[in-house]
Amino acid sequence: MTTLSKITRRSGVAGQIAYGVTVTYPGEAPSALTFVGSVYGGPIVMVTDAGQTFVEYPARFGRFSPTWVRRFFA
Repeated sequence: MTTLSKITRRSGVAGQIAYGVTVTYPGEAPSALTFVGSVYGGPIVMVTDAGQTFVEYPARFGRFSPTWVRRFFA
């Protein structure tokens, strides 16, 4: 079962929002990652130690929020 740490929010400039979380998959070490988006909608980027990845069709997980992050991993 995948476990998520407490999801933290950071606000940036011009409506930018970042949600940080540590994810632990069974049998693996925890990984810290951040999702970056905007209060105005648009693309969402997942940032990890390995780099950045655009999330395709982010609206399928609802409005960008901590609930969005949980749905992404569901």
